[in-house]
Amino acid sequence: MASPLITVIMPVYNSVQYIEEAIKSVLTQTYSQLELLIIDNGSTDGTKEIINQQKALDDRIQLICLQNQGSGAARNEGIRRANGDYIAFIDADDYYDPNFLLKGIELIKKGYDCIVYNYQRFNGDQETLYRVEPTPLNSYSAVWNKLYQRECWQNLLFPQDMKIEDFEVIPIAVGSAKKIGYVPDTFYYYRIHQTSITHQTDIGEAREAVKACQLLFENMKRKAVSFNQSNLVIYINSFLYSHLYTCISRLSTRDEKKAALHIITTYSKALNTQVFNSSKTLVASSKLKQLRNDLMIALFKAGWFNGGLLLVNLMAKLFGKRGVK
Repeated sequence: MASPLITVIMPVYNSVQYIEEAIKSVLTQTYSQLELLIIDNGSTDGTKEIINQQKALDDRIQLICLQNQGSGAARNEGIRRANGDYIAFIDADDYYDPNFLLKGIELIKKGYDCIVYNYQRFNGDQETLYRVEPTPLNSYSAVWNKLYQRECWQNLLFPQDMKIEDFEVIPIAVGSAKKIGYVPDTFYYYRIHQTSITHQTDIGEAREAVKACQLLFENMKRKAVSFNQSNLVIYINSFLYSHLYTCISRLSTRDEKKAALHIITTYSKALNTQVFNSSKTLVASSKLKQLRNDLMIALFKAGWFNGGLLLVNLMAKLFGKRGVK
């Protein structure tokens, strides 16, 4: 098998602090048959100057300029312009291990057409390994810890007007593969910013969570991709649970909290009844988590928002589980 070309797609916006490290982590890959498409979304902080400096040193870089259209639009542009037989993604503040692409190519040569990697989250000196599974719904709903055959992205694009843009797309791309490979070691490093942990949430997050679920079903139909029903119900309900928890914990007023609760639980209740044949508002993967969900919802509906959050966090401490998972 000849060495196939890999297109690496990097959306960028005002990433002057980290962009050089990200670029170099791609260009120094031990597998060198690649092109790097950097899609800049109107940076104003010197990011483009750094990109152009690197571009002058390596002709595998292409710079594509958009005007504040968001990362979804940037990734779509990268997919449209990709020349590679395979496609990978990287965020501008993250970095690859030097063997990221090589490990994927080794499995591709064995007949796999989508490769899934574990990944490391880091913030300063703190690092946490996240293990995933080589299945569409358990490979983690992020685009960057994977290497895809180009055909996985045929007739599939990211939503361009949403902040939640991976959940409804990634399972479809991975599910389009005929054979999914798995790299158990860590080759992708995801940077956690303090702003990403404490960012402000508005009521739009609840609406987007519902819209993302609707888009997932639309993408499943358009691409003719199906999933195990029991896995799908947990994938969707865990996602809705996570966003409900986030909305209730971060929205500032009781009226906003009530609105978010109504938006998410109205949709989840109808979905679980009509599609998954369950009477539960939020279906969980175990009896303990189901008890947590049921009690949390009951407390929220009674207007005891702090009590519901306290319950979740207490159970997380008692049973060793994170509160929003």
